[in-house]
Amino acid sequence: VQALALRSTGGEPFVFVALDNCEVSRAFMEPVNARLERDHGLPRGSVMVVSSHTHSAPVLESTLEVMAIMPEKDREIVRQYSARLRDTLVEVAVAAVKDLQPARLEHGVGRTTFAMNRRTYRPEGIGGGENPEGPVDWDVPVLRITGTNGVLRGIVFGYACHGTSIQGEGFYAVNGDYMAYARQHLETHYPGATALYLTGMGADINPSPRGSLLDAKRHGVELAGAVISVLNRPLRPVAGEVRHAYRELDLAFEPQPDRAALEADAKNNDQFIRRRAEMFLKKLEAGQTLPTGVSLPMSVVRIGDDLSFLSMAGEVVVDYSRAFKRLHAAAHPWTIGYAYEVPCYIPNIRILKEGGYEAQSSLIYYGYYGPFKTDIEPKILEAMGELVLQTR
Repeated sequence: VQALALRSTGGEPFVFVALDNCEVSRAFMEPVNARLERDHGLPRGSVMVVSSHTHSAPVLESTLEVMAIMPEKDREIVRQYSARLRDTLVEVAVAAVKDLQPARLEHGVGRTTFAMNRRTYRPEGIGGGENPEGPVDWDVPVLRITGTNGVLRGIVFGYACHGTSIQGEGFYAVNGDYMAYARQHLETHYPGATALYLTGMGADINPSPRGSLLDAKRHGVELAGAVISVLNRPLRPVAGEVRHAYRELDLAFEPQPDRAALEADAKNNDQFIRRRAEMFLKKLEAGQTLPTGVSLPMSVVRIGDDLSFLSMAGEVVVDYSRAFKRLHAAAHPWTIGYAYEVPCYIPNIRILKEGGYEAQSSLIYYGYYGPFKTDIEPKILEAMGELVLQTR
């Protein structure tokens, strides 16, 4: 876990926390957010945990519960690890605020091309694989942070790609994937500087090629090289007041299944479909209301007129990154996904109409029945536009 705090003179701090894990849920983050606000005066929305989304990370409590099938004895290990991680998230965020110092900020954008769209078009429908014609975002945004003594303190960088270079036998080794290797390369070449990775909006993008630990190391070298190429040339100064706007946007699912459909799913051959249905049936038995949508944290952090971080919770598909960069080019946007928490995939209208994993079947593992209603995209675009205006 690494953290970066930003604050204007006399203003309130905003904290980016970069976490090497697949993701965090709202239930996992609730105790963390409560402690940050109650004990340290950091209100909800002012601390953004951005998950790297490596798929080779330890399981977390109350996160992806449909997928978390394990012996009961292992649940205590997960509980202990989760408690320690929650403590660490608070500790690192608070330490960053306490370590605020005057600094010079500079921004640039590099490029690397190992990210590839994974949605393929087949006669039987949308599948997974490699689609070299599909949309991608190859930008590598970089923020250089230098102390008033001229010493490099921090390197913030991002990329819009899944953390899935590692597959096969190496998948079950605890590993930060390509983004962690990139960070290690940068900290080796710039001793004393902290490197933070802020995951982009690339939920439908995979590394290519992928499969082995060596692929993760290669992609890490490639990404670090793109960052270094930016650091080695003149960068654009970033200055001005730090302004922040946060909101939670309600997104609705299509009508939920009735009891008969749930009971049928509870007998399905797929264990994950069964587990999801069983969770819903337990809610009904307890007299609870079934979820009809999700609440999506969104924010904009703007530094003067020179740089704006546009952030969304969830596994955000690349179409949103491309749209935000087009619509808000004047704000110099840096797009971030997996921010605050991850309720599920966040598709746009195109993907909802096409169907496939990101639109529908991924919701099985998140414990929801979908898909989202098609008003999801205009609602998100409008909400982000309002946040950009609030920080102007």
